[in-house]
Amino acid sequence: MNLRAAFMSGLSSTVTAQQVFTNRVDEVAAFSRSVECLRRTLDEAEVSPVVDRAQGRRNVLTLYGVGGIGKTTLSHELERRLLADATAEGRDDVLAVRVDLSEDGACDIEGLLLRLRAGLGQLGSRWQAFDLALASYWARAHPGEALQDFLDTSPSLRRASRSIGLGDQIAETVRDVDPAGLGGLTGLAQRAALATYRAIRDRVREGRLLADCELFAELVEADADYDTLSYFPYLLAWDLDRLPPTGRPARRPTVCVFLDTFEVVNGRADRAVERLIQRCAYLMPNVLFVITGRNRVDWADAGAGDELDFTGQQCWPNLHFSNDTVEPRQHLVGYLSDSDADSYLREALVRDGEPAVPVEVRRRIIAGGQGLPLYLDLSVSHFVALLARGGQPSAADFGGSFTAVATRSIRDLPREERDLVRTAALTDRVGADLLRAGQPGVSHGSVARFLRRPFLTHDDAYALPYALHAALRHAIGEADRTLPDGWSDRDRSEVAARLLVWLGERLGPSAGRVAVAQALTSGLKLAAAHGVFEDWMARATQRLVEAGQWSELGAGLAAERVGTPEYRAVLAAIRGVQLRRTGHAAQAVELLDSVGASVRPGSPTAQLVQIHLAHALRNHGDYTKAAEIYRALVGGEFDAAARYWLCDFDYLNGRFGTALGSLREQRSRGPEEEGERLRLIGHIWRVNARFGEATAAYTEAIDLARGEGLAAAEAKALANLAQTACWSGDTAAVSEAAARARDLLDLVPNPVELVKIRSAEAVVHAVAGDQEAAGRAVGGTRQLADGIGYRGGHNLADVAQILLRIIGGDHDGARRTRAELDARTRRSGGNTYWVPIVTSWIEGVPQAVEHDPRVEWVDAPAVSLGRWAEVAARR
Repeated sequence: MNLRAAFMSGLSSTVTAQQVFTNRVDEVAAFSRSVECLRRTLDEAEVSPVVDRAQGRRNVLTLYGVGGIGKTTLSHELERRLLADATAEGRDDVLAVRVDLSEDGACDIEGLLLRLRAGLGQLGSRWQAFDLALASYWARAHPGEALQDFLDTSPSLRRASRSIGLGDQIAETVRDVDPAGLGGLTGLAQRAALATYRAIRDRVREGRLLADCELFAELVEADADYDTLSYFPYLLAWDLDRLPPTGRPARRPTVCVFLDTFEVVNGRADRAVERLIQRCAYLMPNVLFVITGRNRVDWADAGAGDELDFTGQQCWPNLHFSNDTVEPRQHLVGYLSDSDADSYLREALVRDGEPAVPVEVRRRIIAGGQGLPLYLDLSVSHFVALLARGGQPSAADFGGSFTAVATRSIRDLPREERDLVRTAALTDRVGADLLRAGQPGVSHGSVARFLRRPFLTHDDAYALPYALHAALRHAIGEADRTLPDGWSDRDRSEVAARLLVWLGERLGPSAGRVAVAQALTSGLKLAAAHGVFEDWMARATQRLVEAGQWSELGAGLAAERVGTPEYRAVLAAIRGVQLRRTGHAAQAVELLDSVGASVRPGSPTAQLVQIHLAHALRNHGDYTKAAEIYRALVGGEFDAAARYWLCDFDYLNGRFGTALGSLREQRSRGPEEEGERLRLIGHIWRVNARFGEATAAYTEAIDLARGEGLAAAEAKALANLAQTACWSGDTAAVSEAAARARDLLDLVPNPVELVKIRSAEAVVHAVAGDQEAAGRAVGGTRQLADGIGYRGGHNLADVAQILLRIIGGDHDGARRTRAELDARTRRSGGNTYWVPIVTSWIEGVPQAVEHDPRVEWVDAPAVSLGRWAEVAARR
């Protein structure tokens, strides 16, 4: 900033600007002691704390204080000194990893871990435990997505990864285990990804790969989700622990991770992100974490136990209140002393070797600033601005509160630029185009001049490269209210609305997932603060949900009492998805049902809420209400999805001819939709005992999914194929389809399909005469269904159990189970056709035909049910 001030002061000026770091003696010394204390702790430990996970952690130094106090500057200076000292000593085993948690994507656990891995890659190219576990995770969590594509989505991650060739480093490690393919990393095909994962998994199971790394096998085979991934820092620490000491005397590498703007995560009501970051710190005890933020961390306090994993003094013996001596610990970064502030002002601007700021001006600034570095920065900028206009700054031009300084900063600007700084204060990051969108009447020249102002920071790695300091943004908002031409709340809302429109216009069909997520995050913040809303936000939300990016949406945003009803409804829809996908369908129904009436009927937001309410109702087993909603959504934003699920509802209620006719008329928009259409056609043939036609439909769906690299769709079709083959008693065919499906479900987990596979195994064992195996499979089906809250799984278990009892001659037991099946399917409004099917086994075809005449069998009722009766008769 001071370098820009020097250029702004004019060509003929004799004033030079210096980059000043005020000497925070205590904090710098604390950092040096922390590095040394951690080194000594690791050297003296009888068992490495990486392995002994019960040892208390002494690897976190926190520097906290109010906004503008200079924490970020201090953090950068500590990093600079660390690396400068290492260079002076000729050491190449000292490295720093910096993460600004306010940056886009920085709070995403995948991005954070890859940033850590990229930093550690400076010490060497092979990090075997982490790289192989990551490849196994990536193959399943990101089927079809190349790792390098992900690394390139975030500017900071792209810089860090490309500086060391991170993608190539990881690929080389994987080639040692799987020379034939790198599918899980290149995204070439989901089958190649599966092969990579299986190659690693099989070697682990055989004990031929990293057998000495405790829990490596468990992490490789665990579900590929964020919870599993958050334990991967242990693998990085394990790899780091095994690097040989270097130098004379031989020393272990020194690694410091600087986490800046920590208030972004520990200031949230939901501490899920902080919990994941805390795991990083705890599981990497051989790395010093330097945390800078506005708040003291409470990890050593007993009260944080319900929200964080590792809490209390036993886990963090140095972070409790009473420790004020042993490093690393927590430090309150205080305001600068008067002498430090004067040193800053004397050195910031120099004329002919002497301080350019007169002593009386310095005293005035020091009195007003109360030691706040940001206040001093703004005062220096104001001094330079006065010089640039040909004036002689006097003490009367300075002093006052921080808001007063912000007021002067605005007042010093030309009218057009005053509006630009107000616009910039509305959002996190800005660029020239965004500013022009907010202020369409402002000239290009004014925008260009404004972007050269010293109170803006610049990082050209971002699409929107400029930003105001957060404290200054707030102060400008307050200061503006006292100016004669200051904006009203309505003015701010109108500008925020224009910014929101511009953000939406950038999201064309080719916009990537990261761009959509960033635009939506910025849009939601504007909506929360200024009561504005645009329909594109509902569409963007649905796009991200369909892409599986629902876990972090809306994080840190208030869902109540702020913003418009549409804003609150979008956040409720996001929360509903999160509840439904984590097995809380009933809570999702309650939440979504309560917000539907608050928004304009028929709007994209209302439809967003409604479609996710319908999905939640289906998961909860209420097919009838879900169908009513889908019917109302036909012709709207989500027409294709609504029509498909209505066909599914017809199928569930035995209107097979109606559903089949609709499906034959539908035109799919892509291979994913075509695969779903083929599978539903297969379902209809299967429950009509037309097993040949069902097999053909599922086989076509399998071939399509395989050709398109759609592992999830292929797994579902294979599970359906097993559900078809089981009725013939073909144990080999069921086993083959089930094994292939389970392999794919390792890649793309879907517990509902596992329930279907287990029920197919129950049926085939019953038909084949293995009652004991059939009984175990029935119990396994129910257990899996209960574990995920899938009520439909009990219908499948009931059918298998009735068949087993009929074959065993227990007709009374079969009737009791049929009564349970009848009651359950009637309550849910779906799958009722199974009752006449099992009745054909218990009491014969004539009674089965009379049981539910509303079922539209594909053939005559007696013909279709006669085929079902033959299934049991063959036994």
